[in-house]
Amino acid sequence: MAKALRFIENAKELGLSIDGGLGWLSGPDINQKFIERGEKVTVFGASRFPPEPKAKPAKVGKSPFPFQTRSSLETTPDTHGTDRHATLQRILTEAGYQGENLDQGMRILESEDQATENQSTEPWESFTSNFNGESLRQIPSPRALMNLGNRISQLGGEAFEQGTITVSDDEDDEIEFQSDIGGSILVSATNKSSRVKPDGHSLKPNDLTTAQREMLLEIEWAQRAFMQSYAIAIIDNPLTFKNIETLTIARLPNRHLHILRREDFWDSLPQLTKLSLAIIPDWRDVVKLPTSWVQDNKVPPSLAVYSVWLLLQDQISHRKNIKTLHLEWFCGGEEAPGLFSRNQHMLAAPIISKAMEMVNRVNPPHLLSLPYIEHLTLKNCWISPHILTRFVLSLKQCRLQSLNLISVSLTAPLPPHAHPNPLAGNAVNAANMQNAQQLVNHAVNVMGMNLGPGHALPAIPPAPTTPNTQPNNDPDWLEPPRHDSWAHVIDVLTPGQRLADIRYARGIGPEPQPQMQTQLRKLTFDSCGYIRLPLDFDQTAVGHNDTNGAQAGPIAKRISELESFMMKPHDSTLGIIVNRMDNLEERTLENAWNLGVGWALTKPILAAEAQADGILSAGQGRFQGTIETSLFSTSR
Repeated sequence: MAKALRFIENAKELGLSIDGGLGWLSGPDINQKFIERGEKVTVFGASRFPPEPKAKPAKVGKSPFPFQTRSSLETTPDTHGTDRHATLQRILTEAGYQGENLDQGMRILESEDQATENQSTEPWESFTSNFNGESLRQIPSPRALMNLGNRISQLGGEAFEQGTITVSDDEDDEIEFQSDIGGSILVSATNKSSRVKPDGHSLKPNDLTTAQREMLLEIEWAQRAFMQSYAIAIIDNPLTFKNIETLTIARLPNRHLHILRREDFWDSLPQLTKLSLAIIPDWRDVVKLPTSWVQDNKVPPSLAVYSVWLLLQDQISHRKNIKTLHLEWFCGGEEAPGLFSRNQHMLAAPIISKAMEMVNRVNPPHLLSLPYIEHLTLKNCWISPHILTRFVLSLKQCRLQSLNLISVSLTAPLPPHAHPNPLAGNAVNAANMQNAQQLVNHAVNVMGMNLGPGHALPAIPPAPTTPNTQPNNDPDWLEPPRHDSWAHVIDVLTPGQRLADIRYARGIGPEPQPQMQTQLRKLTFDSCGYIRLPLDFDQTAVGHNDTNGAQAGPIAKRISELESFMMKPHDSTLGIIVNRMDNLEERTLENAWNLGVGWALTKPILAAEAQADGILSAGQGRFQGTIETSLFSTSR
């Protein structure tokens, strides 16, 4: 790679996009509208090429080989035998067979194949079509084959000619081997896989097969080697990359970030001015044990916050040449497709070293220092209001000129000396699965289902409203907003007019103190709102999540069908978006700063996709707009 990159001339932009599959896996939780849109991750801006023709969506569970099309299995008549043998060998190899175990498995399958060929004239394609996911699960394990051989030796070969032998496999479950008159061996697997009802899902994120775990492990090895070569190639070619101005990391697993935490890597990009980081948090860690068994361990996604914070603090914060920074999480949020991902699993902004420090008011955390950043963008994250205020005020004292917040959510206010703890036990999962649970509740209420005595489900509470207590005809939105609300935070941070300025201009308030002059000229918001956390502190100020379904019955049924297959978020710092906002605060945002609330006109495609995932109130309570100080006015 280092040699190849030496031939690059006059390059000004570098791009990188990697996804190792160790983040959130959707599996069978598919949003068809999102699939049909077919939008890819942007690395170098909009594509200059015409879009590729959309392929017809394949039916789940119909493909016998997930990595090979049926057309690739078509062979000429004179090559059937060779292709049959190679296909059977590949099936067993992918299932984990090696050495003598592979030979034994081949003999069993080929004997059954020979019997089938003698009794039928169906082509080889019909034979391969029978090997779906369920039949592969019924192939006996190496241990079961070895136990079979031992039992045949003990009983004698003649005893097995027309009899049945039952042995145990690697899971100590029973597998039945039956011999018929034709000499073929029939396998009847009575293990865990065959006892459950076939579901047709080849990928179950919460229960990966051995082959899938091995694939993830090998992908991680290959990508780690690639990332090391990528970094070394840039380090070894400082003259080639001396003119690079933009580095766009469109997707990168969190586990590879440490490779970029090198002084010489960033020294090789002396003209770099724009940096974009979109990080995929790890949800699992796949390791190979001394016994050669591949095991996947669950990892809290919030651990990625520290990795990003460390890279920014150690390498980015002190570089005067980097003036534009974009930070984004590829995990959950409003754009994440799926019933179990949309509006969920949001991570804290990496401006603190640990996610729990975002809600710690006992010991104020050390904030990320970005003294040379002029343009900052945060996307798909949550922040506590007191931390956001501290962070932006510190940047205003440096060189910050514009702040862009995309799908950024505030928590409920935390009182002084608050230090909330995670909800105990299953309450964490219950809080993180609030979208799905409330969706089922709403479906039952809408459909009027009678669950019998003692099983009544409470209706979703309406959003609280703030009564108008004005003693005169002055508009209520001019009153000081709720502390640590979006209206309050904007009033503190805005480079434009404040509520006090508006009251004074209308003659209903005293003259305010002049604002401190800074370089901040622009605040941009795109679908910002509120979030709830599975922590034990008062969050009534932001209300309850009112997720519901456009087709409540079918969606609730699908949630029930898929829940056991999906990954479980054992992380108390993953937030759930609240699609609501107090009516008074909406009026304050609209009238004071001309900010629009809702997705009615701005995001129709995203709203349709969210509704397909059961979010009937998609975009409600989310606001967008721009506040600028150049003309001391605002623009929508």
